[in-house]
Amino acid sequence: SAAPLDDQDGNAIAADDPTPEARAIERGDGRELNKAIAALPEEFREVVILRELEEMSYRDIAAATGAPIGTVMSRLARGRALLKAELTGGSHGV
Repeated sequence: SAAPLDDQDGNAIAADDPTPEARAIERGDGRELNKAIAALPEEFREVVILRELEEMSYRDIAAATGAPIGTVMSRLARGRALLKAELTGGSHGV
């Protein structure tokens, strides 16, 4: 069976994106990242996982979730902001 951080084709996900999520993955800080993702409300968690971990396009996420692309983009922006706050401890301001 495929590892959790594999895409749909079983390819390992490369974390070369400078997002807080990717930096956490690069540091090997998987537990902290998983905890932060788990703390997100479901609607944000779903799009963050599909975009950042599955590397799906906005169009594919919209199809998978049944939400319009605009909704996917706004949820992703909000989800990333919440995740960044969670990963940085919320102490740096937003």
